[in-house]
Amino acid sequence: LKADIRGSISINHTMRAKGLNPASHFSLNFFDPISDVLANYDASKVFIEGDAVILSIFENEDTPEGWYSVARACGLAIRILQIVQRYNKKNLENNLPILEIGIGIAYSDTPPSYLFDGDSKIMISPAINRADRLSSCNKKLRRHYRSNASLFNLYVFKNAREDNDDSPDDLSLRYNVNGIELSEEGFAKLSREIHLKKVLVKTGPDRNVQIYLGKVPVLNGQYQMLAIREALIYEIHPETLAVTGETSRKYYEVCTSQELYDSLKSLAGPVFRE
Repeated sequence: LKADIRGSISINHTMRAKGLNPASHFSLNFFDPISDVLANYDASKVFIEGDAVILSIFENEDTPEGWYSVARACGLAIRILQIVQRYNKKNLENNLPILEIGIGIAYSDTPPSYLFDGDSKIMISPAINRADRLSSCNKKLRRHYRSNASLFNLYVFKNAREDNDDSPDDLSLRYNVNGIELSEEGFAKLSREIHLKKVLVKTGPDRNVQIYLGKVPVLNGQYQMLAIREALIYEIHPETLAVTGETSRKYYEVCTSQELYDSLKSLAGPVFRE
């Protein structure tokens, strides 16, 4: 799981102009409170990249009862965004910059490799590179979608200028501001970990959205609600952002809107029942 702060350079300038320490701002509003909830999801820090944190959740062969790595990563991602939003309310009251983040969750069914730099252990895994791409945000799409009020915070497109669908590199264009993208492999693993109920949600006069509902088992003995949006990847022109067609590919957003969760409870039945 990678959580990446948006616009960290701008926040840095704003804090320094106020005579305040931006590093302390990031620590108090992001890094420290995230550390406080990792144990509930059996997660650990891999490393910090200044304005981003990479976390990992492992599964062990001899403990199949704990094979909920993707479900718990999704639950942790939701919790991270809730933490950031809670601190943002305080920052607005104190005329301090708010934080916007993007989160990517990737799954690998093979163990990572490690390099050693002195006593420091450095993890190497394709899941880290994939999560990095999933957490990214295209600047032009960010400007385009910024003023659009929506229940969703993630939109993924194919670059119409890229013709190679078989490329191992992810060349997608993303809008991800306070969104969580789950990789396709991660969604497949999630569907094996927990029961997911498929529902169709009407979000407009002629628009239906496919949602999968489930419950995440947390290590403190509680359950956390989970809603995953499945959507088609459309092809767009990278300069005009005009839609030029649709593809057969899909992407998955871990939803965080409380309004959406409240509306889904009546559709979910026993899935969300405490």
